[in-house]
Parts: sequence; structure tokens; C-alpha cells
Amino acid sequence: MQGVNFERILGGVCAPEGFLASAVSCGIKGNGELDLALLYSELPAVAAGVFTTNELEAAPVTYSRKGIAEKAARAVVINSGNANSMTGKRGLADAEAMATAVEKDLSLSSGQVLVASTGPIGEYLPMEKVANGIKQAVAELSPGGNTDASKGIMTTDTYPKELAVEMEIAGNVVRMGAMAKGAGMIHPDLATMIVVITTDVELDADVMQDWLSKAVEWSFNRISVDGDQSTNDTVLMLANGAAFPEGHSLNGEEGELFFKALCWLTANLAMALVKDGEGATKFLRIVVNGARDDEEAVQVARSIANSNLVKCSFYGGIPNWGRIASAAGSAGVTLERGKIDIFIGESLVVSGGEPAGADTRDIEKLLKREEVEITLDLGLGSGSAYFLTTDLSTDYVKMNASEIT
Repeated sequence: MQGVNFERILGGVCAPEGFLASAVSCGIKGNGELDLALLYSELPAVAAGVFTTNELEAAPVTYSRKGIAEKAARAVVINSGNANSMTGKRGLADAEAMATAVEKDLSLSSGQVLVASTGPIGEYLPMEKVANGIKQAVAELSPGGNTDASKGIMTTDTYPKELAVEMEIAGNVVRMGAMAKGAGMIHPDLATMIVVITTDVELDADVMQDWLSKAVEWSFNRISVDGDQSTNDTVLMLANGAAFPEGHSLNGEEGELFFKALCWLTANLAMALVKDGEGATKFLRIVVNGARDDEEAVQVARSIANSNLVKCSFYGGIPNWGRIASAAGSAGVTLERGKIDIFIGESLVVSGGEPAGADTRDIEKLLKREEVEITLDLGLGSGSAYFLTTDLSTDYVKMNASEIT
């Protein structure tokens, strides 16, 4: 992180002052794994959130979307192993019951708890187990509970994902931390993912919502593993101002630093989600330059990232740039064939819309790498964008052909 004014630290969501976390196994998953996580701010906090655009959003999304409208929250409770999605009125009641149980056990006023769930769709939550788990999670809250919490929200993830940074603002050390889960059903807007971000900086709720939305657009909305969008996608952010007991409003320069750190945090978590994609053997970065504008660049990059033919060819190590060209042409963007250049790694494979005569042996060597970059120059303007994705492996098919908990 050389050249920036913030440093990576340990601590995840508990790195900022005044945040506690815990996780317990309450029997939702049935295999003894941690399946209920709790995050709590010891001080009042403002809240912001970004949610799935799936028309069949899960009950906890509906509940927390309303909660975010109030712009304040003290706690977030998250269960894994059950999405509480497509569960009707009972599901909505269960999401509210989870929040109410946390409010009761933490002596919080109504509306101070946000809820998220992740796991299989179409199953009712075992609410007696959940209620008991919440009591236990409240009792076990600690400033060192961040890693357990990040494990408690995992489903098919192979490892917990957490990050934290610190910086100096107005002479005070301030921190921002986060945890995330997600490995499959990853596709904008957002993914099958849960992300919680914390900070001890004092922020205006509307400003924080704007910054969070922008950071999400440039990170979590630029990743795809399988093109499927979840009903439960949730990104939440809490700011409690604990670093400034006397209060402090960020000036322009300080705000720019904080926003830069937020973007770094979300971008790196997004990359981690892709790299942990179900069954993935290759991490692919799609770069599109020379579009008429950034929006068209995103369209083309997304089309390539979501192409199963492209993803399968990279899994098989096949230097088939025709699939890349075909995916670009189906993006709904008007292109000019004679202006397009395509690179696979450092190899120019298409020049001016025609084969560039690249040595296929060189490309085959490139495709043995764990990380490969595909670059397109459309020759139409100054718009640019990137997308992160993975290959599509036989292990992915096997994992998703069986019941996943």
C-alpha cells in the first residue's frame, strides 16, 4: 500500500474503536459449524446499506432496507445456512424476531438492529435455535470476536474474509474494518454476499450512503463468478464516531482520504470473493478501453465476464479468442470491427478486428497462470472499465449439482 496515507491492520470489523463481535453454532447448519454472527457498537452509530436488485429479495433484505431508511443502527445479526428467502409472511416475521431478540438482549430501543441471512432458499428458520443462539452471541461479544464473526457468515467460502485499515485524521488515529462472505452466485448488482463495514469516524449518514454506493459500484458490482444473482445480497456500514469523542466533521481532504480507504477496502474484498469462487482455478481480469463512455465499457466487460464459453475455455487452457470477441459483440453496444484490438495477457491476438498472428504456444503458456488479464481496446473513445471473474470448472458443476448448506 505504498503511496497511500492509510495502513492495513488486523482486527476486521472490531478494529475500529467501540465495536464488539461474536459468533456461535446454534444448529442452523446442523454440522456444528458457526452459523450465527453478531456485531455490536457500544456507541450510537449511523448506518448505510446497499442491497440486491433481485425482484424476489429475501425477508432480511426487506427488513434491513426499511431499517437503513432510519439511518441509524447499533447491531447487525447474521445467520448462515438458511437464506430465509421465499418464506412469505413467516419469513418477514422471523427476520423481525431476530432483530427484536437482539434488541431485547442488548437493551436497545426498537429499530436499532439490522438483519442478514445467507444459505439455501425456501426453508424456514429454526427460530427457537436462533433465539438461543442470539442469547449466547450477546453473552460472548468481545473486541476480539471479529474472526469468529467472519467465519459465522460463511457458506461455501473456503476461508474467512476480513480486512481493516487505519489512518490519521485531525491528529487522531481512525480505523475502518470489514468482513465479507461469498463464493458462488456472484453477479452484479452485488453477489451472493454479505458485507459489513465498520468505522470509528463520525460521518453524516447521507454522505456515508453516497460513498458506500459509489464504492460498491466500483468493487462488488464489478465481479462475477457464475452470472447468478442472489436474493440476499447485503452490504452494510456503521459509523460510531468513537475516534472523536468531542466530535469532528471531515473536511474535503480528510473525506477524500477516507473515501480512498473505503474504496481500497471494498475492492480488495471483492477480489477475495472472486478468487474464492466455487471451484475456480483461474482469476480473470477483463479490461475494456476505448469505449465511447465508461458505461459501455462496463457492458462489454460484463458480457465477457459472464460468458460460460469464455470461462470454460480458460479452464481448459484453450486459446480461443473468438469466444471473447463473440461475447463482446453480444453486449448490446455498437462496435466497429475494424477498430478492435484484443490481448490475452501480453499477447496481441486481434489487431484491427483481424487475427494478429500470435503464437498459440505462447498463449497456452499464459493460460497456465492462476491469474490472466484479457484486454480489449474498442477504438471508439476514452471510456474504460474492468471486471473480475473466474473460469468455470468441473468442480463448480459438481458443487452446485448437490445440496449446498
